[in-house]
Amino acid sequence: MKKTLLTIFSFLMLAYSANAQTVWAAKSTINANTGTSPYSIASDFIDGDALPDIIIGTYNGNTIEWYKNNGDNTFTFQTLVTNTLNGIGALKLVDLNGDTYLDVLAAAYGNDKVVWFSNDGSGNFSSENVISSTVNGASGVALGDINGDTIVDFAITAYDADEVVWFSNDGSGNFTLELEKIDDTLNAPGVVHLSDIDSDGDLDALVATAVYGGDVIEIFRNDLVPGGTVAFTKDATSVTTGKVGIFNAEFMDLDGDTNLDILATEVSYGGGPTGNLYWYEDNGAGYTETIFTTSIVNPSVAQFSDVDADGLKDIVLSSGSSGAGNDLVWFKNNGGGSFGAETVIDNTQSQAFVYTIDDFDNDGDNDIASCAFNQNDLNYFENQLESLGIPNFTNNSLKIFPNPTKDNLHFEGLEDGTVNISISDVLGKTVLEKSQNSNSAFDVSGLANGIYTITINGKFASKFIKE
Repeated sequence: MKKTLLTIFSFLMLAYSANAQTVWAAKSTINANTGTSPYSIASDFIDGDALPDIIIGTYNGNTIEWYKNNGDNTFTFQTLVTNTLNGIGALKLVDLNGDTYLDVLAAAYGNDKVVWFSNDGSGNFSSENVISSTVNGASGVALGDINGDTIVDFAITAYDADEVVWFSNDGSGNFTLELEKIDDTLNAPGVVHLSDIDSDGDLDALVATAVYGGDVIEIFRNDLVPGGTVAFTKDATSVTTGKVGIFNAEFMDLDGDTNLDILATEVSYGGGPTGNLYWYEDNGAGYTETIFTTSIVNPSVAQFSDVDADGLKDIVLSSGSSGAGNDLVWFKNNGGGSFGAETVIDNTQSQAFVYTIDDFDNDGDNDIASCAFNQNDLNYFENQLESLGIPNFTNNSLKIFPNPTKDNLHFEGLEDGTVNISISDVLGKTVLEKSQNSNSAFDVSGLANGIYTITINGKFASKFIKE
C-alpha cells in the first residue's frame, strides 16, 4: 500500500432518540457516457489509498470501468478493465489470490462466462482469468467461505440452466466447480445470497427466481456443520411463492432481534402492474410477509445501511422503472422493527437498477453512487448529514490514523473513558474485539494484511487498510 491518509470523521455520540437530518445533495454526474446499459456496480479501495473507488459493469456495452476517488466528491475515469465480455450482469471487488489487493470477479450472461481480473494494488488489472465459460446464463453472484477453509469461494446462478452452483477457491485464484450443486430444481434462478441463517457455523443459501410469474424465494441449508461436507438441502416450506420477478433478496436482521430476516424486491416487469418491497420475518413456523409502502412502482435493489449516522441501519431502495418517477428513496429505521415513511433521494434517473453505498468523502456519513441503465450515466449523491442542536448528544471530531496502518490505530476526539472496539473482515466476520481506554492505541499488528471495518461502541463504523 503506497499512501498514508489521515481519516477524519464527524462522530456523533448519541442516543437513538437523538435527532438528525440526512440531506442529499443534488445529483452530480460522474460520467454521462458510460458503456451502454450500466447494470452492476461496486465500491471499495482499488488503488491503495484509503478512499473508496467505484467500479461498474455495462450490460450492452460489455465494459468494466473503474473510477478513481479524488477525495473531493469527484471521480476520474481510468483505463478500462475490459471491453470483451458479453452482457455483464454482476461484479464483485474481492481479494481472490491472497495478495491483499481487491480483484474484480465478473459474470457475463451473454457468453456464459465467469472471469476475474487481478489487481496489482495500484488499480492496474490483468487480462481476464477465465474461471468458467459454461455457466449457462451466468447472473447472480454471492461471496463467502462455503467449505469452511477460510478462503473466499463464490456461488452463482445459471439462469438458463436452472441451476445454482458454487466454485471453491484454493486461495491463489484457482477455482474448481464443485459437483455438489446448491440447487438444480428451480426454474430461472436469478438471485443467490449466502449467510449463516441457522447460526450453526456454516453458510446457507438464499435463492430467488425471476420467471416473472409464480416466482419463489427458497432457503437451502448447508450441512457442512455438523455433517462435515458441503451439501445443501431446501427447506420444506418456501419463504414465499407466487411473486412476479424477484430482483433482489438478502438475509438481514431488520428488527435487531439477532435472527436473520429477508429483504426482497419484486420488479414485476411484464407480469403485473406493480412490484413490491418485502420484509420476511421468521416466526418459527414460516415467514410473515410485510409490504412496505413506496412510490417506486418497480423496486429493484434494497440495501440495509445506516445513512443518518444514528447507529441503526436504514433501508435504501432503487427503481427499475423507466421514465419519470422516484428513483432512489430511503426508509429511516426507528428501531425495534419500525421504519419511517420513505424519503426521496432522487427522481431524475431512468432505471436506476443498481447503486453502491459508501463514505466516499470520508466525512463520517454514507453517500451513494448509482447507475442509470437507460441514460448510460454514473451518478453521485453526497450525504450532507445535518445534526440538530439537541442537548442529549455530543458532536466531536473523531480522527482515526494512520490509514493504512502496519501496527496501531490511534484515535482523537473520543470522550475519555472505555470504548468497545470491534474489527470485522471483508466477509463480515468479527476477527478482533476489545474494550479499552479511548486514549490508548489499538493494536492491529496481528491481523493479516487486508481491508477491515472498525466499529466503535456499536455505532461508528469505517474501513481501514492493514498493511
